[in-house]
Amino acid sequence: MRRRAGAAGVAAAAWALLGVALLFLLAVMRLGRRGLETVQAGLGPGEWVALALLTAVFVYGEGFRALQRRWVPRLIRRACALREDGRAHHRVLAPLYGMSLIGAPPGSTVRAWGGTLAIVGAVMLVRAIPEPWRGITDLAVASALVWGLGAILVEARRAFR
Repeated sequence: MRRRAGAAGVAAAAWALLGVALLFLLAVMRLGRRGLETVQAGLGPGEWVALALLTAVFVYGEGFRALQRRWVPRLIRRACALREDGRAHHRVLAPLYGMSLIGAPPGSTVRAWGGTLAIVGAVMLVRAIPEPWRGITDLAVASALVWGLGAILVEARRAFR
């Protein structure tokens, strides 16, 4: 028999999803601003093609396949698990818990931290790219994150019904 989640559990689940959604939103705003500044500065025909292709690849590969189909369902499952998990530190650090950075089986935690470190490495590499390519890349990544943010919001709505 499944017991009914208490208010603290529901709040922790909401905190997990809102915290991660805010991280995505902040990244979209930062990267999107830089990308839009690059577009406003003007792009050549080849750069427009690169922007379109890179955006399509990132939205499909990262936004749809990686985030929407794999990462977001795991985030939602872990956020929902917080409704039943009474451990205070998991609830306080709910966004980290949702992203499997804490409280997950060891293999999942290692993969989550590895993915996080890979993202940090990619950010450092992209920062070294000259304009307009950095802005093009930032706008493509922001587009993929918008897709992922939408997936989080849609799935969160379903989970809380």
